[in-house]
Amino acid sequence: MRALSLSLLYLSAVLMFVGGLGDQFIRRLLNVHIDFLGNPPPSKFLDNTENLILLMLHSVGGGLMACGVGMFVLVHYGIRKNVAWARWSFLLMAWLAQGFNGYGMFMSGSYYFYPVLVLFIATTGIFLYRKERQFYAYRQDEWTVSDQA
Repeated sequence: MRALSLSLLYLSAVLMFVGGLGDQFIRRLLNVHIDFLGNPPPSKFLDNTENLILLMLHSVGGGLMACGVGMFVLVHYGIRKNVAWARWSFLLMAWLAQGFNGYGMFMSGSYYFYPVLVLFIATTGIFLYRKERQFYAYRQDEWTVSDQA
């Protein structure tokens, strides 16, 4: 179960990064964006609006990439080593980043299944995670902690 949950956590971190990376390759407004704006006629205002939306989209993508890297680091250096606060930090980071991303996508009429999928995988991975057991062994007048039975 531990291996499965760690795999899910790594996967959600990678998907977070890939989602942000995908935002970097959008070079013009998508049809859903044009529909959200009400199909305006071409104008200088529309060109400026397009530039602004793309700048914000690329900024959000950069933030998602940073969250993906942070989540990967939390899994690799914190959660794997049973640091208690790392699990809740991971979950908070995932829900803040993809929660707001998914909400914005939903409100603009975009397909929001990707953020929901990332949140589902991350949350499932956190709640399936179980700490490694530590076994206590007695050796000549001292108690020691061992990871092996």
